[in-house]
Amino acid sequence: MKISIRIAISLIVFCVNYSLYAIDIDDARHLWSRTGFSNTEMLINNHKNISKNDAIKNIIDAPLYYPPANSLPEFDNKIYAALRSKKTPQKEKQRIRKENLKKDRKLLQLWWYQQILNTKNPLQEKMTVFWHNHFTSDLRKVFPPYMLKQNQIFRKHGMGNFKKLLQEIMHDPAIHIYLDNTKNKKQKPNENLARELLELFTLGEGGHYSEQDIKNIAKALTGYRIDFNTQNLVFKKRQHDSSFVKIFDTNGSYSIDGVIKLIMAHPNTAKFITEKLWMEFISDTPDQKEIERISIKFRDSGYEIKELIKELLHSDSFWDKNNFNSLVKSPFDLFTSTINLFQIDDTKIYKMPALLSKSGQKLFYPPDVRGWRGGTYWLTTELIIARKKMLKKYIKQVIKTNKKKNPKYLSIIAKKMTKSRQFFAVTETIPNNINKPMAKLIYLLSHDKYNFK
Repeated sequence: MKISIRIAISLIVFCVNYSLYAIDIDDARHLWSRTGFSNTEMLINNHKNISKNDAIKNIIDAPLYYPPANSLPEFDNKIYAALRSKKTPQKEKQRIRKENLKKDRKLLQLWWYQQILNTKNPLQEKMTVFWHNHFTSDLRKVFPPYMLKQNQIFRKHGMGNFKKLLQEIMHDPAIHIYLDNTKNKKQKPNENLARELLELFTLGEGGHYSEQDIKNIAKALTGYRIDFNTQNLVFKKRQHDSSFVKIFDTNGSYSIDGVIKLIMAHPNTAKFITEKLWMEFISDTPDQKEIERISIKFRDSGYEIKELIKELLHSDSFWDKNNFNSLVKSPFDLFTSTINLFQIDDTKIYKMPALLSKSGQKLFYPPDVRGWRGGTYWLTTELIIARKKMLKKYIKQVIKTNKKKNPKYLSIIAKKMTKSRQFFAVTETIPNNINKPMAKLIYLLSHDKYNFK
């Protein structure tokens, strides 16, 4: 009898521990929707067998960098060197802009959308979009080869070290072209890059620096030019202002690396980046005590982005039910979640750039230096209608194309829509009176809750 009681107690303890150990489907959906839609099948089908810790580990511990799934587009560098050359006649420049520039912009856009559709690491692609929106540049002002190079920096270092990411970006031509630092001269300083470097990229707005700091950083950023033959940033010592200046109460003669060193030593850098990623992964309203705590760990890690994201995902705030379904999906998120959720086969572009653009997000074309605002900005009446049209058009085109190869394709998609998958889509199951496969798909894609993560 005593043995039976002991066994019963052990079973109860085991069940309680197992319940604490296992991640429920609501938590699994939350983690999935916030981390770039990674490991969809594992979380839908096996969440009962894994803990939160293991679920996070499976997503976060993917290799920091996957090479692009598709071959990089190739551009004729001589054409872009000719566009910048004073020796090239204006008529020839006009011809190049009309014939080559437009074509190459479209080629680069299509390449990135194909990369999004075919990536082996959705979190890496999510972070590539995040940093593209943080360190903004765009194809209206920056030539395609330079935007491609910058995109690869985001992809390579997006889950790596923030200091290394900042160094690579500041030594890359794209940001200098976009923010007019090529016009920053010793005799006539241009403050655009210096200002955005502090205000938008590292320290944030507030009393963390003075106008004089901006002016002095602008001096430190003089002398950097673009070699349009090699497409690299070069340093012209004679054009550089090497005078002694004071930046953050520290005196010296600085160049880019000296400025970066001062920025990385500033206490608000870790806080600003932590807060920016908090709003990406947790909520629109940062908890300042938590920001302080997590930012200290981020700084102590040597600015490892992966460690910062890990801290955010393990925080109580991330798992607070009040923060579930509280963030609005960007058009990129909306599209990518659809691809992963419904396991779309043979993914093609299907006018994806135009559809996403109408929904408010055209990659490589952020609206301005502050990037896409996100949040409720995505929920204007006009954009909501465009988002729903985008998904309907895409899914209908996918089915139409695939039915030519397999007449039963729609039925195959419908069978994938299990109750668990429906819950992942809109946190509830489809009403019983909706039973036609296409009607089920449209119901999920048009559901108001499908806009949230």
